Amino acid sequence: MDVKTVYDLIKMEGNVFDVRRLPLLWPVVVWAVGLALVRTDLFAPMIAAITLSALLVLLLVLRKKTLAAILLVAALWGGADLLIDARHVAVGEPWLSGNVHFSASVEKVEKTGISTRLLLDSPVRDDGQSISGKVLLYSYGKQETMPVAGQRIEATARWRLPRNYRNPGSFNYKAWCFDQQIALIGSVRGEISTVDANIPWLEVARQRIRTAISFADKDEQGVLSALLLAERYRVSEAVNRAFSATGTAHLLAISGMHVGMAAAWMFALLWWLLTRREAWIVNLPIRSIALSGGFVAAFAYAMMAGWPVPAIRAAVMLAAAVLAWQLSTRHEPINILLAALGLILLVDPAAIASLSLWLSFVATAALLLWGVHASTAVESSWSDRLRRSLRLLLWSSLLAMLATLPMVVTTFGSLPVYGLPANLVLVPLFGMFVLPVALLGELAALIGFESLASLLMQASGWGAGFGVKIITAISELPAGSLKTVVPQLWLSLLYGVGLTIAGVLWWQKKRVLSAVVVSLLLAAYLTALLHESDVNQPTWVVWDVGQGASSTLLLPGKQVMVIDAPGRAGSRFNGGTTVAEGLRAMGVTHVDRLVLSHAQSDHLGGALSLIDRLNGVGEVWLPDVPSARQHRLVRRIVEQGKIPIRWLALADRIEGDGYAVEVLWPPRGFTPKNRNNSSLVLRVTLAGGKSLLLPGDIEQEVEHELLQGPEPVDLMLMPHHGSRSSSSAAFVQALQPDMAIAQTGVGNRYGFPDARVLSRYREIGAEIANTADGAVLVGFSETMQWQQWGFGGESRREMALEWWQKQ
Repeated sequence: MDVKTVYDLIKMEGNVFDVRRLPLLWPVVVWAVGLALVRTDLFAPMIAAITLSALLVLLLVLRKKTLAAILLVAALWGGADLLIDARHVAVGEPWLSGNVHFSASVEKVEKTGISTRLLLDSPVRDDGQSISGKVLLYSYGKQETMPVAGQRIEATARWRLPRNYRNPGSFNYKAWCFDQQIALIGSVRGEISTVDANIPWLEVARQRIRTAISFADKDEQGVLSALLLAERYRVSEAVNRAFSATGTAHLLAISGMHVGMAAAWMFALLWWLLTRREAWIVNLPIRSIALSGGFVAAFAYAMMAGWPVPAIRAAVMLAAAVLAWQLSTRHEPINILLAALGLILLVDPAAIASLSLWLSFVATAALLLWGVHASTAVESSWSDRLRRSLRLLLWSSLLAMLATLPMVVTTFGSLPVYGLPANLVLVPLFGMFVLPVALLGELAALIGFESLASLLMQASGWGAGFGVKIITAISELPAGSLKTVVPQLWLSLLYGVGLTIAGVLWWQKKRVLSAVVVSLLLAAYLTALLHESDVNQPTWVVWDVGQGASSTLLLPGKQVMVIDAPGRAGSRFNGGTTVAEGLRAMGVTHVDRLVLSHAQSDHLGGALSLIDRLNGVGEVWLPDVPSARQHRLVRRIVEQGKIPIRWLALADRIEGDGYAVEVLWPPRGFTPKNRNNSSLVLRVTLAGGKSLLLPGDIEQEVEHELLQGPEPVDLMLMPHHGSRSSSSAAFVQALQPDMAIAQTGVGNRYGFPDARVLSRYREIGAEIANTADGAVLVGFSETMQWQQWGFGGESRREMALEWWQKQ
């Protein structure tokens, strides 16, 4: 196949947009709008219903009866699919009562440093009650043998419904579980036993690939596991951050580029083999064979990866393109893309809310509509071909970055300042070396050539490791890991409109004007992304971080103080990530003071995660006691030497702009038997005279010491999450807070806050709030006002689930 034939398939003649050449454009757009109105929570139900009715009337007035029918069917199908998904996640009360013995089929197993997560399908209780959907089961202990995908297991577990942390900017975990048809989250009680010991052939094949990958280094293993098996959880947190910061995270997700490269390499191989003999060229349909072989290779690649959702969508798009070519249709490639999008949204209406789908679609559409097309002329030298290839890669990378920028910064929280050079290096490296060599290694492993497979995996791993070193170095450059605020939806829409206008100008050959529009648009958008918000009055946010503690004091002048950041050791998502995302949503990307009250994971375990997701931390405050100085995480912060440490002890006082901090506890070098009693106890007095108490996890022994002369406070955290070991009656009476906040997890096993503790605060007339019900936001003005954070109105998913449960 010559260059002209290839590009005739993918180009738009004249590069001029003409809607008449895109017969699928409006049907697919209308279908997507219908699904979005019914299947997502972009608009309140009443507004969505009014909008849908208005659009139907408008289409009928314009005599677009076909489009009106498509819109109506899309709305009905979206609603039906919503109810079907609700049926899959509807569970009876017996599943939530105590320990439940059950059996289920294993769909996926993911191992991390702290747990093993099993995705189970169609679980059945001993009494015959079943769930038609899926469940997530966590095992935190060590087990001699862990089941593999495809096997059936028996186990005892304690289950709960999926729930959200209710904070500004929180990920909607309940919605994600609903769309994945995950009904319950559970933890194992005891051992997991395998009912069917037979290992499916697909899992045997995947295990062979894992064995071949194991010869590479640790970071390289993680990247190869992501590329070949879609096991991205094996990629270390540091490597993940480097890919995200440099705008190359798309290389770790098996998507259109990977599936397309697998098909392209097989196509090229078959084309080369079948054109070795003139008789084959004359008698065989070489193009059809090569295209079909490429599709089969892509199909096999996606199957070995376990059919991750992005790979399924990429395979659908590839199948549409191959079918269009085989049928000799004369459609624009954008029509093929639209057909694939329409098919995906028809089969899986929930994908309308999938960010990965829209990232792939927008990037691909931009390349098809504005991409640089290869010349049909024969190149005179290899240098000309190289120059043209580099130009094509540069333009393609720039287009994809510009088109997907709002989604990238919203998802990853980083501005890929060096994304263009990073992609210029890594895309060819991964596309031309790492992935094809890894695929050859995969093939060698599957057919039993273990030595060859390990050799190829080591070579591919070397390339992957080299790429990781490059992007790690890039991310450590000035502004190499620049964090942004979460952009408002209206701002991103305006950016999209402006980019479209620039694209139209480009089609009209007004290249200079188009470049000026893009430059001004980008400057305005980036300014908004990097602009931090300020508060006009002191605001205290007490975060919902489960059974842990974290709060943030926002002061006028863009001053930010974070108190504690909990997290389990080795966890990728923890209180630190929750606080970082919450601050981004509130327009904040830095912290001036990070206070870590004491050396326990439910107060400082997520500190490094928080630090890594901010543009800077001015200072870390810690209690000057041995337990804090010797803590592993604290030592890491000290050894890095990037953030000044201030060691605090009893009687220290710090004056700031608009606030003063008094250290009430502990004495310097204090070594109590109970580490809780080494907590920093801080009294913060604001410019307006309001005061709050941050007591950490102190217990009644320390409270007794503090009774020597405590002054009343306006607001306080309940010591030790409201445990009965703290908040003694004398302590509460002495402080007389107007409001007391307990930081606890929903249904925590400790029973926090204790009922007797709550009654002590109520007896003095204090208002009580619990972060288990959502983050608490307190505004300090002349009068103290507070609110509890929620997710707004009832979602479509909750409405569908309630409807089904009433049936």
